Amino acid sequence: MSLKSALLLAAAIFLITVLVRLPAAILPLLLPASVQCQSPLGTLWQGSCAQLRGGGFALSNVRWQLHALALLRARLAVDVQSDDARAAGRAQLTLRHNGDLQIRELNATLPLQGGLSVMPAGWTGALELAIEQASLQGGHLVAVQGVITARQLHSDHPAADLGSFELNFPEPQGDAPMLGTLRDLDGPLALQAHVQLARDGNYQLDGTVAARSTANADLQQLLQLLGPADAQGRRALSLAGTL
Repeated sequence: MSLKSALLLAAAIFLITVLVRLPAAILPLLLPASVQCQSPLGTLWQGSCAQLRGGGFALSNVRWQLHALALLRARLAVDVQSDDARAAGRAQLTLRHNGDLQIRELNATLPLQGGLSVMPAGWTGALELAIEQASLQGGHLVAVQGVITARQLHSDHPAADLGSFELNFPEPQGDAPMLGTLRDLDGPLALQAHVQLARDGNYQLDGTVAARSTANADLQQLLQLLGPADAQGRRALSLAGTL
């Protein structure tokens, strides 16, 4: 081996060694200013944050593992896990150079309160996420497969326990709109509906809802705003908007 080849090999080994040993402490320099990793430990490739803060949320005991080979394809692939007692979960994330995000094997449990969900103030309960795959392009959800379960929903206005509900999206079919089914699991409301999500963020929900005998007076009065019930006590429910 020539002297030049030996020097190049030594330099390559040194560079690889430095990269492999990059400490997790440099992660805060790579994150957006709105995201903070407190007390980082480990390396950039496999490390943890005692607390991860950003966008009004805070998660404790967050761990990650970067996949170096994905960087060769201009992608950032990382396995993340939260051991926070309030919001435990894990997922596989792949971020492309154009900002597109792919999510796989997302399993998490989140409280509705505390800024960890999209629900407005005045709601309590928990969300269980079991997402096999999902894709975001330009900040919009363009594909999703999995189940979202809302457990023990409670509304302050009107004050009512609403029970639990399940939203199920089967495997997406090409470029067709995402179609899901929404149903109740228990509680004072009997709900059956179809949900359609468009790639531009618009959604349409159509179905029926009825009050069971356990529904309180405020909840029954609220349902009357939907119009008259049919012979089985069901009322048409239709919602549309943008996520």
